[in-house]
Amino acid sequence: MKIATLNLRHNQDRWDERFPLVVDSLHDEQADVIGLQEVWLEIHQAHMIADALNQHTPQQPYDVYLQPKWGDQPVEGIAILSRLPALAHERLELPEGQRIAQRIVVNVDGKSVNIANTHLHHRPQEDESIRLPQMQALLTWMFERAPDRWLLTGDMNAQPESTTIAAALDRLQSAYYDVHQQQPVTFPTPLVADQLPDWAWTIDYIFYTARSMRVSGCHVMADQAAPDDPKLYPSDHFGLAAQVEVMA
Repeated sequence: MKIATLNLRHNQDRWDERFPLVVDSLHDEQADVIGLQEVWLEIHQAHMIADALNQHTPQQPYDVYLQPKWGDQPVEGIAILSRLPALAHERLELPEGQRIAQRIVVNVDGKSVNIANTHLHHRPQEDESIRLPQMQALLTWMFERAPDRWLLTGDMNAQPESTTIAAALDRLQSAYYDVHQQQPVTFPTPLVADQLPDWAWTIDYIFYTARSMRVSGCHVMADQAAPDDPKLYPSDHFGLAAQVEVMA
């Protein structure tokens, strides 16, 4: 199966122009499951994208599994688009920051596979005092539900050397690192790079349980500018896509 992840930057920074680039990037990947973050609820952003993708490949439609942030009147959320029917779908409200995680269960070659998606807090930038408890709560929730066959996608807002990512790597492995022996820069893209001239961060990940899965490839996606505008990219984040084999 193929899985992808992309932070959408909700409806900011030229969304109307970015929308076809997002659709083209995701269509090119032909992923079975896509984790999306910063999904803007007012414009039904996840459904917009799924509808456009389904027009390209109506024989393999994506279903949308959307979860808004917690709190009063949330304006954004996260979503999973899946071509594989979900046997279950649930959410976890993470500590602080109105952040959430979600999980679907899909069948792959007769095996139940758990797919989680999240967007951890971006503050404070200087320490992991919010993100680490969020990751710990997420991992506890995940492994209480199933001991194995996990994929976790998302914008962790944490770099590889952080305690937040160390906590994830206690239970999971990074798909990109295992293929390339290094981590990719996923933020920022040229869409917003002028505002953040010194930033080159790895904050987006696909994690997996190595006991039961093998990753045969992982690459950066949504990394092409519009043909007529070198600063117009699908998002302010690059995405990731991984090819995963379920072994046991």
